[in-house]
Amino acid sequence: MAYIEKSFNIPNNTGLSEEQISVHLGLYAGYVKNTNALLEKIQTWQSEWDAFTLAELQRRLGFEFDGMRLHEFYFSQLSEGSKALDENSKFGQLISKQYGSLDVYQADLKRIGSTRGIGWVVTYYDIESDSLLSTWVSDHELGHLAGLPIILVIDLWEHAFFIDYRPATKGDYIDTYIKSINWEIVANRL
Repeated sequence: MAYIEKSFNIPNNTGLSEEQISVHLGLYAGYVKNTNALLEKIQTWQSEWDAFTLAELQRRLGFEFDGMRLHEFYFSQLSEGSKALDENSKFGQLISKQYGSLDVYQADLKRIGSTRGIGWVVTYYDIESDSLLSTWVSDHELGHLAGLPIILVIDLWEHAFFIDYRPATKGDYIDTYIKSINWEIVANRL
């Protein structure tokens, strides 16, 4: 099994420079490459039963795989350009029920994104409570809510914005990213 690097149709009007997007996509390509390399090594090491090496490879796989997958969510949200949220979609209805408006939800994303350090803002859907849960995920593999499908992500590692924004202006980056989201893609994840 090998994962293939996905391509994304990201327009030039996202508010993020072509250079920023290009550098970031290059990082994503590295996660795909490293995920495939780790899976190959794990398969090799399983036959040799070196428990220590195998454990370290497995630990690293979580970081690389989640880095790959979270970036796929991130870039796909920019695909085809910004599109408004259909308030009648299931996602739109959940936003209205829980937050009152998309603006309040977006303010909550920005509040979570203001957390110091590197990580991700991730919104999940909890089928049991029929609700959205947004949280901070450190690194790529630490802090996910078990068993909940991912609906939206915002990358807050500095590599996502360092060409166009500085750490002191991270809030501006979050605003820019949110304005560029294709909400149709996000809503379809439900």
